[in-house]
Amino acid sequence: MKHMIKATLIAVGMGSVWSPSLLAQTRPTQRPAAANPPMVAACSLMSKEEVKRHLPWRPQLDQFDAEEEQLGSYGSACEYPSVRVQVMPFVQATIDSARKKSGIETVGGVGDEAYLYNNANRYAELYVKVGARLLTLQANVSGSIDEVRPGLVAMAKVLVATLR
Repeated sequence: MKHMIKATLIAVGMGSVWSPSLLAQTRPTQRPAAANPPMVAACSLMSKEEVKRHLPWRPQLDQFDAEEEQLGSYGSACEYPSVRVQVMPFVQATIDSARKKSGIETVGGVGDEAYLYNNANRYAELYVKVGARLLTLQANVSGSIDEVRPGLVAMAKVLVATLR
């Protein structure tokens, strides 16, 4: 019985010595920080006045500043009265997921690839691959997506040129 207890204690002791290194070997590796493009402050890409030229809002909302928000460790978002702009590292799964949505259409001439999603004419979301980054624009719709499509695409083209 004494030998069994000693053997158990030795096994537990060895487990506590070996477990951390074994766990470290079996943990999935994370993408190294160097693989991600440098974070871009989304609000720095376009002035509030320029955004308003592309996607106007009511004058009463002019009093509100654009609001910057960090998205995880590598991305950021900027909230304007009529549109939310997000810039983050490109992940193929995001585009793949977007392309599965009903109401999605391919948009040519914007970034490396771009897709416009119509969420039941409540908001339009434009996904744009720009090199190692994903740019998304989520615009308010008050009627038909056709009302915001030209401004959304034009704004995306300006942002893509800035990000390149």
